Amino acid sequence: MPEKIERMLFFAKTRKRTKTPAFFVKAFRNQGIEVKVINYRKWERRWGKWLTEKYIFSTYYRFKPQLVFINAIDIPFKMLSQISGKTKVAIYLPDLITPSDNSTFSWFSTRYKEEMIERGKLANYFFITNQGQIPFLKERGIKNPIFITQGCDREEHRIIKSKSEKWKSEVAFIGAAKDPDRVNLIKEINKHFNLKVWGGEWERHGLKCHKHNVYPDEFAKICSGSKIILGIDVSDQVEGYFSNRTWITLGCGGFLLTRYVPGLEKIFINKKHLVWYHNIDECPHLIAEYLKKDEERERISREGYHYVHEHHTYEHVVQKILGIIKKESCRPAYEKK
Repeated sequence: MPEKIERMLFFAKTRKRTKTPAFFVKAFRNQGIEVKVINYRKWERRWGKWLTEKYIFSTYYRFKPQLVFINAIDIPFKMLSQISGKTKVAIYLPDLITPSDNSTFSWFSTRYKEEMIERGKLANYFFITNQGQIPFLKERGIKNPIFITQGCDREEHRIIKSKSEKWKSEVAFIGAAKDPDRVNLIKEINKHFNLKVWGGEWERHGLKCHKHNVYPDEFAKICSGSKIILGIDVSDQVEGYFSNRTWITLGCGGFLLTRYVPGLEKIFINKKHLVWYHNIDECPHLIAEYLKKDEERERISREGYHYVHEHHTYEHVVQKILGIIKKESCRPAYEKK
């Protein structure tokens, strides 16, 4: 019989805007697991490196976790090396680990890529939010890369209506000005529609950013106040990769018009849960079309909302993660090699 996970150490920084680590912790605790959260960077700033590492190792040996769950690189490599092999380690990476061949990621750090790969080699389970990079990860020596989606939080991501004009627009985009495709699309949409952008340094591109840090309740008000929420992820080349903007928008009841990525149809139904466009030229035409279809937009946003809350919350993500770990632990040793 596989060992039941009752105790977990969870390594993650606090993220006040997205709150993703907190959503994971809550979902794991709802499965009956005792979770101790370690915010290494915060503790290091407060206590210093030596005292922090001493305390964490003392906690590790006293607590005896059956699983160490790490958000990306939120643990020192030295500490991960000492834990690996003694306790099952799962790493969760919600980003692309390396750019695709035909896209540019000036913001992406090569050092981060190599550091992430070295950490992945020490993990029993490497959960990544895209399918396209799994072959690459296996080639680089990560033995168990596993595709897992992100999700929405059943309580935080909800429909919040506001009478304030602040949140209202024809089209809204929430996110940073990260890459040329995104910037060019947003600038083009701004020429033809009433657009509001939120959550990034858009002023350097001649656009007003209505608020740089958008929190969950504000995200929900934007989704309710805007007729169309626009999505354009940093790559449309990697199968199954899209940001948590997709899950949060649907979870907050927004009508999402997003750029197609390979594999999107394996999770969503186009024009039922959301709508996708295939290129930047197509996007304005779909915006103009759906701005005229109030009932159709409301139907799609309602379907998308119910779909993610019934099938893709962090509760579902955690249940899938635990199911994979349980299944893997049941496999005979010779099958794991």
